[in-house]
Parts: sequence; C-alpha cells; structure tokens
Amino acid sequence: MNVGVGSDQLALGTPALLVLGVYLLLMLALGFLGRIRRQNDSLRDFYLAGEGFGFAVLFLTLFATQYSGNTLLGFAGRSYQQGLSYVVSVTFMIAVVGVLIVYAPRLYRLARRYQYITPTDFVFHRFGSHQLRLGAVVLLCWGLANYVLEQLVAMGHAVEAISGGRLSFMQGVLLLALVMLIYESLGGMRSVAWTDTVQGGLLLAGCAVILFALVRMDGGLVAATERIAEVEAFKLERPDGAGLRLWMSQLVLLGIGVAIYPHAIQRVFSARRLGVLRASLAVMAFMPLLTTLLAFLLGYVGSSRFPGLDRLESDRITLLVLADLAQRSPWTYWLVILVLCAVVAAIMSTADSALLSIASMFTRDVYQPYLQPRLGLRTTGRHLLAVGKIVSWSLMAVLILLAWVSLRTESSIWLLIRLKLEFMVQLAPCLLLGLYWRRLHGRAVFWGMVAGSGFTLAVWLGVMAGLWQSRSPFEVSAGVWGLLLNALVAVTWSWLRPREASVERRADASSLEGVADGALPGSRTR
Repeated sequence: MNVGVGSDQLALGTPALLVLGVYLLLMLALGFLGRIRRQNDSLRDFYLAGEGFGFAVLFLTLFATQYSGNTLLGFAGRSYQQGLSYVVSVTFMIAVVGVLIVYAPRLYRLARRYQYITPTDFVFHRFGSHQLRLGAVVLLCWGLANYVLEQLVAMGHAVEAISGGRLSFMQGVLLLALVMLIYESLGGMRSVAWTDTVQGGLLLAGCAVILFALVRMDGGLVAATERIAEVEAFKLERPDGAGLRLWMSQLVLLGIGVAIYPHAIQRVFSARRLGVLRASLAVMAFMPLLTTLLAFLLGYVGSSRFPGLDRLESDRITLLVLADLAQRSPWTYWLVILVLCAVVAAIMSTADSALLSIASMFTRDVYQPYLQPRLGLRTTGRHLLAVGKIVSWSLMAVLILLAWVSLRTESSIWLLIRLKLEFMVQLAPCLLLGLYWRRLHGRAVFWGMVAGSGFTLAVWLGVMAGLWQSRSPFEVSAGVWGLLLNALVAVTWSWLRPREASVERRADASSLEGVADGALPGSRTR
C-alpha cells in the first residue's frame, strides 16, 4: 500500500498535534472520573454503568459507537470506488436503526426483568443451550475483533494524517490504543460512555460543518459531477441488474448485521428507562442524513479532485479532501483540525465499545460458567473484572500486530467490514426470531448457525484458494446466502419438530439472586 499518498498535503503542523494531545488528555481525565464514580466491583456496574444513562448520554454514546472509522474512512473509500450509485449507503444505516426500533424495546424489557449483561445472557436464558451460547460468543467475538482491527487501521491513517507523517501509521495505532485501554480499564462502560459523549458531540459538530463546506466549495456538487464526467465517467453510470442485487445484498448485510452488534445491544440494556431508549432511537433515525451522507460526499467529491487512486489508497480519500480544505484559509485550517479530531473520536468511541463488549462476553459467558469452576478459583466481582481487563489488554496486543500485518498485506477497510458482518449476521435468527417466535428451539438455531457460517466460510476459503474469484455468488454476498440457509434450517427444523420448541423460562426470585454480581439467569438447562 502506498501509505505516502499525498503526504505533503496532509501536513497540518504543530497546532494539530497540540489539539490531538489535549483531546487525548481529556479522554484520560474522563477515565479517572469514571473510576471515581464507580459504585461497586460488580459486572453490571462495570459493563452497564449500574442504573443506566439518561437521554443525552445514551443518544451520544449510541451515535458515537454507530458511526466510526468504517463510516468516515471505509464508506468514503467505497464511495470513491463506486461513484454516484453509492448514495444508496445512506439507506443502509437507516435500515440499521429500523431494525433496532423493531426489536430493541422488547429486548430491553427482558433485560430489565432478568438482569442481562451481555447479548448471550438472552441467548442462554431463551434457549438453555450451552453449545448455542458458546457458538454465539465465538461469532460475536470474531466479529468484534475484526471491528476493533478496522478501527486500528483507521487510527493509524488518521494520526498519520494529523501529524503530517511525523507520527507513523503504527505509532498512531499504539498511541491511541494505549489511551483507550487506560480509560476503559479505569471506568468501564461509565468512562466509555462519558468519553463517547464528548466524542459524539465532536462528531456531530464536525460532520455538520464539513457537510456545509463540501456542498458549497468550488461550485459544489454540480462542478464535482462535471469533473468526474471528464475523467471517470463510469462512476456516474446507473447500476445494472447485478448492481441492484449487490445493493439489496448489502442492505440486508449491514441493516441486520450492524443492528445486532453486541456493544449496541449493551447500550440498549444500559438505558435508564424504556422512554429514554425510544427517544434516543427516534433521533438516531435521522443521523444517516448527516453522517453516512457526508461519507458518500467525501468519496464522491474526492473522486473529482484526486482521480486515479487505487482500492487501498482510496481509504485515505477523507483525509486528502480535508487536507485540501485546510490549505484554503486559516478558518478552514482550524475547521479541518476539528473534523480530524472528530474522526479520531469516532474511531476511538467504536473501538473501546467493541473491546469492552468482548471482555464482558468472555468473562460472563465463558470464564465464569465454564473455566472458573474447573480452576477452582473463588468468584468475586473484583476477580472477574481483573479477568476482563487481562482479556482486553491481551487481545489489543494481538490486534495491533494484525494491524501491522494488514498494512503489509494491503487489506482495505471495506474488506475487513465484510469479513466481520458476513459471519456476525448469522446470529440474526437466534437473536431476532428468538424474541418473537416461541416455537423456535435451540438445536435448530445452533445447526442453522453452523450451516450458514460454514457456507460463508467455504466461499471465503474458495477465493483464498483460487477456486473462484467472487465472494458474492450471483452478486449476492456470501453472508446473505449463508443467512438464508441458516434461517431455512432453523425455521424448517423448528416447524417440523414442535416438541423440541423452547418456551421462555419464567425465572423465579431465587434464580435472580446475585445476578448483578455475575450470576447467570436461567442457569439450568432444558
């Protein structure tokens, strides 16, 4: 990958580094404040912030978590490659909020009643299947680990841009990862949500001002379209039938896959009241018109100004467009610094949330019920939190190494997005159908998940082995084909074998004792 593309254009000088330094110090201060405000050493307090958040914090933490380096760098890079047709990406994120609005209130009521901490608490409580719970943990952690890796790649590009190359890609990754680990380890979800509040506010402000600048500068979108027509006219072509199938495939993949992110579900759990959750999701429904539309315009306008970038260099198109703006006047210079800090904020707010969710699932759903009894260790809140923190730091070390590998193997952000979602979406029948269809049962869901994931893996491995070229048979993503097979197995098996159907367990008061300290609801199997 040509990491030096536009290096002269990206030099923003010492003020940009100073602003970044102040921002990182503020994040650390909020981490210390979160540590002070911790109420106890329970898993619920650390991973869900105790009694939950009000509207302002919940909305901003949802917003900051939802829109990340994927949106501002990965989506913009995809827009650069595809051109005008990628305006459809706005509908992807609207679909995400639509799916959340459908299922989140029902899941919230169950979470409050049975004191869920992780998404797989619901899975085990609903189906009573150990193999299904572990399978869900594997798929969710796989997806989240790829998600954090995407953010690390975006971190490296962003810091390299802000510093004008004085900090390298890997130095940027190490710096931001260390800051993130420190404040997350200090205060858990409370610190993460408070930093998200600052980061979400920065992101809102940055997106608004840069969107205004893009549609007005140098003749706006009309002039950009004329320049594209001259040099890369194919980017203005209407999609054919194959393109339309790809659109619908991506709509399903992102609309469902992103809506079942574990860190998004844990924010559903952390709402103070159902009304707060509904209000936050209602406002979130309008955010794609600001953020995803901005990402599309960054790639679209960028393709008129920087034609000829290859697939990997296009991941940096957001940074190139912003650097071009910075050279126009002192006002736009400081505006760009604000927006770049907003980009860093979006990246960090997503990465810390995903990392926290991985640690919570490993601790709650793997270590506590299976490993801790075998090791014969005493279960205390402090001990479980220590395990979670060790997992976070160890996993981050591995992912930093993989970020370096991705730089050497020239893996684009969009490829990492697909690698994550095509497997994570296989949890949809378990989480979504499981909420509404009482006849659905654990064995059917588990083998459907195995079938869908196996098919998706076979397609990816076939491309790696050179057996075929496309990860989208007939222009439909492998993960969507896998999801169809998954749902077919789960629904057909459950319909034909009704006696195996799982009925939601009515947990009595004794089964809920100590849940806030880590006890699993519904711990007996059916």
